[in-house]
Amino acid sequence: MKIKGILFALGAGIFFGLIGPITKNAYNFGAGVALAIFLRYLVASIVISPAIIKQENLISVYRNNLKYFLLITSGSILLTIGLLLSVKYIDVSLAIIVFCTYPIIVLIVSIFINKEKIPLSIKILFVTTFLGLFLSLSPSFESLNLIGVFFALIASIGAATMIVINQKMARKNLSPIQINIFINFFNTIFFFIVLNIFFKIDFNIGWNVLGILLIPSLSYALAIYLQLLAIPRIGQTKTALFLYLEPITGIFGAVVILNEVLNNTQIIGTIIVILSLVASTYFSKRAKNDFA
Repeated sequence: MKIKGILFALGAGIFFGLIGPITKNAYNFGAGVALAIFLRYLVASIVISPAIIKQENLISVYRNNLKYFLLITSGSILLTIGLLLSVKYIDVSLAIIVFCTYPIIVLIVSIFINKEKIPLSIKILFVTTFLGLFLSLSPSFESLNLIGVFFALIASIGAATMIVINQKMARKNLSPIQINIFINFFNTIFFFIVLNIFFKIDFNIGWNVLGILLIPSLSYALAIYLQLLAIPRIGQTKTALFLYLEPITGIFGAVVILNEVLNNTQIIGTIIVILSLVASTYFSKRAKNDFA
């Protein structure tokens, strides 16, 4: 159970990490931000659609647990909007480092609100992983803009909200499929309306660019589903910790896809994060109680 949960969380981190560099590559070929957002939820809705017919009493499930479904969907909206706007004001690296404070937020919620018993080893690994991530991203604080930091923090709060609420929904036996269907269909409609009012969804791009843009859209669909599968198995705290693999994947993706170069500080930071994740897996296998 725990090993599967760890693999699901690591898989989610990898697929989430692929979204950034591949999407930026599509931008370089002329794709628009609005189209990238809309396709993300449209493709995810299409992928999850066949599962709808296998769900029993789906409308009743949504009606009886509407509060939780709206909360987790609100988190996903904050996540998307926050990241979209943050990079307009600050460097992408700084936006990522602020956004990736969400596991710390989850840890704080787990300790002080949910009263979970978190082993000292896991707490230490949270700190070391975050420090390694800080070195890996090497953010440029010279271009600091408080508005951009605010929006990146909003995205972080959105991600933490999704993880925390997802665990509560798992305890009510709400399945990842049910959650996935609601989030993706709601957000497809929501962002289609919002983006058409405030922006313009430009579909006038080449098929090759559309093909590139579909890759991060599919990656999102897989990542969010794997995350939803991981939380009931290993709990919100461990899932948040293993999702630190996301920015590391993004760094490697930037090197391979965008031909960016890592400096020595980034290499050291990346090694720290990877070692911390390996240590987390080891301690998770030894732990006697599941945090879920």
